[in-house]
Amino acid sequence: MSFESPAASDLPAQQQRLEITLKCPNPLFEKWLESWLHDAERRNNKSQYKLREALIALRSYPLPLASGRECAVLRGFGTTLCNFIDEELRQVQRIQPQIVKNPMSTYETEVKQIVASVKKAKQKKKITEKPIKISKKVQKALEEEEERNRQVLMQPGTFKILLLVDIQETNGKNKRLLDQTRSYLETLNVQYEVRRLTVGDFLWIARDAIGNELVLPYIVERKRMDDLASSIRDGRFHEQKHRLCQCGLQHVVYLVEDYGDNEHVGLPLDSLKQAMTNTQIQSNFFITHTENHWRSMSYLQGMTKTLIKLFRNKILKNTTKENLQEFNAKDDLVGLLKFRALYDDSARNAQLTVREVFVQQLLQLHSLSMEKALAIVDVYATPRQLFDAYEACASNGEARLLLANIRCGQLQRPIGEKLSQTIYDFYCTEF
Repeated sequence: MSFESPAASDLPAQQQRLEITLKCPNPLFEKWLESWLHDAERRNNKSQYKLREALIALRSYPLPLASGRECAVLRGFGTTLCNFIDEELRQVQRIQPQIVKNPMSTYETEVKQIVASVKKAKQKKKITEKPIKISKKVQKALEEEEERNRQVLMQPGTFKILLLVDIQETNGKNKRLLDQTRSYLETLNVQYEVRRLTVGDFLWIARDAIGNELVLPYIVERKRMDDLASSIRDGRFHEQKHRLCQCGLQHVVYLVEDYGDNEHVGLPLDSLKQAMTNTQIQSNFFITHTENHWRSMSYLQGMTKTLIKLFRNKILKNTTKENLQEFNAKDDLVGLLKFRALYDDSARNAQLTVREVFVQQLLQLHSLSMEKALAIVDVYATPRQLFDAYEACASNGEARLLLANIRCGQLQRPIGEKLSQTIYDFYCTEF
């Protein structure tokens, strides 16, 4: 028997894992298989191939087996071969019962002996071992993990509410315009901090004296009219709305700011107004429209004052995204997400489910809204399921119209033939 253990730097000493491997966990079975294989090769019997396959599988299996029946989990062990092994076992037990021991009992005994010897060696090593140095990166990761797992309860009067501003709002190509955000907020006496946000442009946190941070259920996405038009053209508009819907914050505010007279923004003004209306009705976002950047910051000042009054007498506790309850202003105890949890879960490079990736793929198609994409994935949760449905169609014509009758939105309108054909061409056309 041999064993391996991870380096001390990988895991704490009390949590180290041993990998224990028997050099020959089933010697008796191997001996019989070798004998049968030799006999089959000598007689050039076809069974030699199955026996060789079974012998290789048995030698690769790391645990002891008690019977031929248990061997059935290995490749090459059919019913006949398993019965042969059981018959041999019965004969040996009748003649020499002391030879056939309980393999698991032997295995457990040896494991206990090795664990005891390793513990003894570790105790000796602790005396002379130097303290392990942890890199700053590892230390930071450990602190972040501890922060996420820490239970937080904030009593009234023990926390303050701050506005968080995404760094992209204060740093970018047009630095003069973007730096106005800082200047205006300071003029309006708004307590704020600038940091990188993975979703939204502005949100509010409650922070206690020891640095715990809980996110209030309000988030703001600011769009100037020219940026709104640009995001619609390149597909960011639907993708950003989807991420805002998935972030876990209940109240999403879409703050739309005029760009001069809105005459040279890249899309017709009526189209932009229609996009805002759709966002309000279909995504349930709150839309607010301001004339300029100063008005936008004034709106954030008003929101900050309102939230301070709304939450200052409440008890705040941390909760998970799965257990997050809808916010009720009358509740004295409010469950909120931790900022670190929101930051990590909303990051662009966070692991997405196949369903979420499928939705993002569909949103790249022209005229395919979030509601239509979600209606499609409700029927076909993955691209694989959609491909299988296409293959099951009797003809290409039927496949092209497969999605036409899927209904979506409050009015339950069908997706339509044109969009169904577009999706078919998108996934089934070879380039």
